[in-house]
Amino acid sequence: MKKYMTGVLVLVFILGSCGDQFLSSDYQDGDWFYLESKGAIMPVWVNGNKSSNIFILYLHGGPGQSAMGEKPMSGIPKLEQDYAVVYWDQRGSGISQGNVRPETLTIEQCVEDLWKLVHLIRYKYDNPSLFLMGNSWGGTLGMVYLLDPANQQYVSGWIDIDGEHNWENSIKLSAQWVQDRAMEKIMEGENAGRWQEELAWYANTTPSWDSGFVERHYENLYDLNGITYNFSLTINYLDYLNTPMTFSYPMNNNYIDKNFSLPTTLNLRPEMHKITVPTLILWGRHDGILPVEMAQTAFDSLGTNDNAKYKYIFENSAHTPHIEEQDAFVEKVRIFIKEYK
Repeated sequence: MKKYMTGVLVLVFILGSCGDQFLSSDYQDGDWFYLESKGAIMPVWVNGNKSSNIFILYLHGGPGQSAMGEKPMSGIPKLEQDYAVVYWDQRGSGISQGNVRPETLTIEQCVEDLWKLVHLIRYKYDNPSLFLMGNSWGGTLGMVYLLDPANQQYVSGWIDIDGEHNWENSIKLSAQWVQDRAMEKIMEGENAGRWQEELAWYANTTPSWDSGFVERHYENLYDLNGITYNFSLTINYLDYLNTPMTFSYPMNNNYIDKNFSLPTTLNLRPEMHKITVPTLILWGRHDGILPVEMAQTAFDSLGTNDNAKYKYIFENSAHTPHIEEQDAFVEKVRIFIKEYK
């Protein structure tokens, strides 16, 4: 998801970096502090109803996206009325700072950072009820953290929003998703020449996480509404003018693209039976990055008791139901947290 956004956002972040005088008062409430770990200085913002003693720790996607920057376009802030939300920009991401060496850009180090943040939140806020919530790459990070049974004792529940759990297979499913939609476009006579050309390319190209494949593939996903199903109605990039995001964001994004050691053959399914915490799986019907059948494989692979795991498919969303169907998203999360707080 991260690649297609960078070019569009560059101008916005240049404007948004002009000074705090443009910063919305929304970002001046709550508690701001930093988590320092292995050269990274990572901002943490806790906002919302801290007196509820229920905290949602949001894990953004990417690697390389931003929890701070995502706030204005997602439904997550609507949860702040009832709960405290922890927004955290991971190492090398968003507005995080420090001297982040390439060798620290690994999933193992991100899990260690998350471990430290969980314990910092527990210490600072007197052991609140803590729910992890992750989208896309954030889903991977949350699940790898939870694979250690010792970590599960600190978490009341896990909320997986279109989370990546099988990198090895997802790119193949995503490529097939595009080919199926391209065939539909051809049958409908919509830009048939372009999609015939793309089908020929897929027929002669092996799906992989190689940047050459991903770049063209993600352009197709974008044009087929497989990233955001109804893009024009859900995202207003001018909202970024009222965030703390600066020009460092696309620079950080570019750095992490080049240096993150992403295990693109990673398959968590054989180990997901170790995760036994209450779990809510939320997925977009039209997700082309991680097609909807992956919601069922995630559900089936968990070791959580059947009466404590739930799956909901959003019929008008692609990869970001927390952005595209905000009211329904908030409703499902509230019901889940009420049950397991």
